Amino acid sequence: MHGSTDTGELTTGNKKLILAVALLQGLLLYLLHASPAVASWSPLWRYLCFTPVLALPPLVIVSVAPRLARGYWWLLLGFGGLLALLAAYRGAQCTPSASIQCDQPLSFALCIAIASFIVAFLLRACATGSTHLRRPDYPALFHFSWDNALTAALTLVFVGIFWLILFLWQALFKLVGIDFFRELFRHDWFIYPVSWVVGGCGVILFRAQQGFVLTLKRLLRTMLVALLPLLAVLVIVFLATLPATGLQPLWDTGRGSALLLWLVALLLFFANGVIQDEQPFSRYPQLLNRTLLLALVLAPIYAVIAHYGLYLRVVQHGWTPGRLWGFAAALTLTLVALSYCLAILRRGALWTGWLRHLNIGLAFWVLAVCLVTQSPLVDFWKISAHSQVARLQDNKVSAQAFDFFFLRRQLGKPGLEAIRQLAQRDDISADPKLAAYLDKLQRPDINLWELRENPATQAQRNATLAQLAVYPAGAVLPATVTDNLQLIGNQCSGEQPRCFWLRQDINGDGVDETLLFALARPHRQQIILFSAADAGSGGAAVAAGQGAPQLSYYALQAPMDFAKLRDTIASGNFRTAPTRWQALYSGDTLLFDPGAR
Repeated sequence: MHGSTDTGELTTGNKKLILAVALLQGLLLYLLHASPAVASWSPLWRYLCFTPVLALPPLVIVSVAPRLARGYWWLLLGFGGLLALLAAYRGAQCTPSASIQCDQPLSFALCIAIASFIVAFLLRACATGSTHLRRPDYPALFHFSWDNALTAALTLVFVGIFWLILFLWQALFKLVGIDFFRELFRHDWFIYPVSWVVGGCGVILFRAQQGFVLTLKRLLRTMLVALLPLLAVLVIVFLATLPATGLQPLWDTGRGSALLLWLVALLLFFANGVIQDEQPFSRYPQLLNRTLLLALVLAPIYAVIAHYGLYLRVVQHGWTPGRLWGFAAALTLTLVALSYCLAILRRGALWTGWLRHLNIGLAFWVLAVCLVTQSPLVDFWKISAHSQVARLQDNKVSAQAFDFFFLRRQLGKPGLEAIRQLAQRDDISADPKLAAYLDKLQRPDINLWELRENPATQAQRNATLAQLAVYPAGAVLPATVTDNLQLIGNQCSGEQPRCFWLRQDINGDGVDETLLFALARPHRQQIILFSAADAGSGGAAVAAGQGAPQLSYYALQAPMDFAKLRDTIASGNFRTAPTRWQALYSGDTLLFDPGAR
């Protein structure tokens, strides 16, 4: 079968091993989750414990077979040791936790998951079904990559259906007054072991039903065969449109490069799902065949445009982890698309002779990227911190407009070290407010969210907000609003803020409320209402200029052109009207207010 003698037939010993490993993983995860001591561990030890427990058991579960090469367990052990080293380094970048606050390790988890997936089908292709390790051939790698992906997806569906049945179980018994099962099914000591054992049963079930998995793979391939021409036409037509529209509309969205990379990735994925022979597109009519080849030849152009978009963002704002990941994805897709393009141009319809070498190289490239980017060799946090500091040192951005909070919140230990370095600059230490701000950012156990904005940037934004036009003409903003402008985000930032104020009695209590019309974003036009916290003494206090007002955010029900809406408000050509619904009270206690947000 595809260059391997692994037929998927598991022995009784294999099945017992899969269930034992699944149960062990569930128990270990429960202990790590439920133990009070784990919560007090440093991030280094949490990363070091969670990573191997999450990554290694699935490798054993999906790759164990009746015949395993002698080096199988050594490869598994070596990969586990490598994961432990990477986890220790990543955890050290978040240690000590009192001083360094790292977000959820999403990028780390995704990298380890992708690396484990690649290692899993490499193990099955080179270490299962034989007594010695062998060089994996392309048909085996192709088969096992799809087999592992479909088995994992079906297992997740299997576990999901299992829990739906348990939810039905506890709901039915609850109807007759028996809460035992409802309480049982919600305990962590039940959820973790049972879920993982059921997952192990699902893997056994689907690995034993290779005919079903192969049928599903054929069905998915049939869908890819049907949809690939549509995707290819999109690639060609959209590229033909760009000379007329230019690239600026892509950059204005803020996600143009990402969309182009997704287009290239989908085209390459669909093409790989269809190609399984020497004449990959021979099943299509000749016109469609040439269309598909043309789309693959043009794919590198999209990757180059995406690179250009990333370059513009980096020149303007410097490197960040998100842009570095975008560059890694763009570089990978560019290399693959360019390789396919050159193969087609050189060999025409027989270009797939190079495909096996290109795709095997791609697998090892992606594996290397996932592992190296989590190591000290290519640390995106360090690169981003150095890039942002360099922008400040090169005067590309002023200290008053610099985002120090990004360093502190998003870049772990390198970000904190960068803040300590910047705090020694003469221009920063000479600014009392900025120096105090950086001093607070360096302190442990602080509420970072309160420090999310540079005080100079905040003061500049508040000054911009205070200078916006106030209607009706002659109206002024009360002190309760001007003293609390820091509560508003950046809705009205920019050189030409599309915002204005309105003083109007909205609730009919005889006291004008303050409304900020923020129409700066076409798809997020808002009205921000400054009002009293309540209708009693709080209202009188706010009317008298004391206390902080309550903010309410409302979407503009009928989006309008900014100039037209501003002229309407300025001319007074509007009216107020009571809402259709009234609030429901029990005595003086509010029970229900349909107009509340």
